[in-house]
Amino acid sequence: MVPDEFKNFYIGKNSLFFPEFEFVIKLSFPRVFVRYKVSEGYYSDFEKFFTNIAEVQYLEGQKPSEHVHNQIITEVWNYLTMEKSPPRDDYISGSSNN
Repeated sequence: MVPDEFKNFYIGKNSLFFPEFEFVIKLSFPRVFVRYKVSEGYYSDFEKFFTNIAEVQYLEGQKPSEHVHNQIITEVWNYLTMEKSPPRDDYISGSSNN
């Protein structure tokens, strides 16, 4: 089952200006835009994802504490792993092939 915390997360791309990048927008407070470079396996290794982050913008204009910021980056990565992982149907349907 998909956790409710991810219902306000959206993934996108701007191929005209940033063809090698994707972004995630989190619309729940604190709202944030995170743009990262797409590379092989970036969503399966947190350190690789973290080093590929190109831009983080808080839509209210103020960056939260470092602790909250790190939590949000981790949530964005968790969201990406759910969106990008091959067994996506397993958690959507609540079943498992294991």
